[in-house]
Amino acid sequence: MSSRAFIVGAIALSSIGLIGGPLAGAGGSATVPDPIATPSGFNCPSGPNSHGVRLWIHVTKWCIVPGVRRQAQFKVQMRIHNQSNTHSLDISQDNIRVVVRNFDPDRWSPSSIGEVTRARPIETSFQREPVWAVPASADGAYDVFPNHPQLPTFATHWPVSRLGPSETFNPSYHYGDLVFNLPVPNHVGPGSHVKDNIVGVAYVKGRDIIALCPPDSWGEHARANSF
Repeated sequence: MSSRAFIVGAIALSSIGLIGGPLAGAGGSATVPDPIATPSGFNCPSGPNSHGVRLWIHVTKWCIVPGVRRQAQFKVQMRIHNQSNTHSLDISQDNIRVVVRNFDPDRWSPSSIGEVTRARPIETSFQREPVWAVPASADGAYDVFPNHPQLPTFATHWPVSRLGPSETFNPSYHYGDLVFNLPVPNHVGPGSHVKDNIVGVAYVKGRDIIALCPPDSWGEHARANSF
């Protein structure tokens, strides 16, 4: 994306109110601990869960930019560490979701060009409150802006599906970025911004939220075309 296109996008972002809590539990028995401060940022660990997985996640970079069909694109990169010394960890794209409070599935659509996004939003609960766990668009899928057919939206680049025992996944440029489409609130106002509606970025199994990084634990708010 050119610098001019990014500036135009940023202006549009502020005009439609895309940028303006505490942790959110699972649909099942998982207990999600608070993030842990480390020299490299906040690690968000899993707690005891029926799936027997042990991990931590850390959102290293994020941004929110305009999308299409009255949606914003929430783009993130994250580190994932498998805390098991004996078992591999499933880090397929469908297991990483953004958890939001208010959500209308009829207004949601994944990116439509390229690989088909088969995953769908899941209604679940966190800390006894109803939430939705929304998947990223499929690897490589994108859209184009209707008035700028040569200007594509951002795309997911998620090349991994398993993490070996005690291994850590470290993202880099166009390696390990996830792009989530999120409907823009119909009425912009206090509490209606896209970011304000996000509970966190989570590792999920089925309807269970196993680990979650809330917004105040995220790392760098970066330019969308820098990662």
